[in-house]
Amino acid sequence: MRKALMLSLVLSISAIWLQAQDAGQTAKTSTATTIEGCLQFSDGHYRLTDSSGTVHQLSNEANRLTHYVGQQIRVTGMPGVRSVDTTTQGTESTAKEQQVFKVKTVTHEADTCKAGN
Repeated sequence: MRKALMLSLVLSISAIWLQAQDAGQTAKTSTATTIEGCLQFSDGHYRLTDSSGTVHQLSNEANRLTHYVGQQIRVTGMPGVRSVDTTTQGTESTAKEQQVFKVKTVTHEADTCKAGN
């Protein structure tokens, strides 16, 4: 009787734990964000300036962004972090984390940027 009770308890706890894991993964995958703005390219990086003047450094999908420089676009993706090597000649290797927006999809909105972007 005790073994059956203990087995039931272990199975119940395992089922609850698995449900919590699934809920956590769903929350992580549903945080996609959309930003619209003017795409620029400088210093080897793509940047999107939105209507409030906020500049977002973009990563991923670089081959798809090239055709949209100077145009109004909408990107969907997620915020992320990129490590950047800040080593200068003759010094120790250092790295810095940089906020980026990881692009998943790109949509063309207009051939020219809106005023203020």
